[in-house]
Amino acid sequence: MEEQYELIRDLKRHLNSIEHQLFVSSKFTRTTEMLRKIMESIVTGYEQFFAVAFEVLVGEEGTYVQNVRDKIQMLNEALQLRGVAVDLSEYFLLKRLLMSEFDCIGEYRKNLCMVSYVDGEEYLINMQKLHEFYASLKSATGGLQQADTIY
Repeated sequence: MEEQYELIRDLKRHLNSIEHQLFVSSKFTRTTEMLRKIMESIVTGYEQFFAVAFEVLVGEEGTYVQNVRDKIQMLNEALQLRGVAVDLSEYFLLKRLLMSEFDCIGEYRKNLCMVSYVDGEEYLINMQKLHEFYASLKSATGGLQQADTIY
């Protein structure tokens, strides 16, 4: 039980760190490296959320499962039973964008934009898009809170 509280505390700290990057650090550092750092932080936030949700919602029931796909299935079912909607497509998109090549538009400018190509499709990543990614992560973590868990 104490370990669950520690995981939740770490997740909240990480969310605060992402907010600081989005609202403070990015205003003073307008580079693609900063955009990528925020994207990496959001991916890490999703991974911490998955770990916390699995620990809290699935718990010991999931310890016998070795296959990652089965763990994701168990976690998804547990979240759906509690009414928590998590869209994994953004998580996987962020991971793919981080691994892809990118171009920069307007580095050191207010309208900084990173252009990435995944499977021949062009993705424009700017601060507004990062705010949207963060909002969906925050709503997922808030969904745990609404599901009457110890979160």
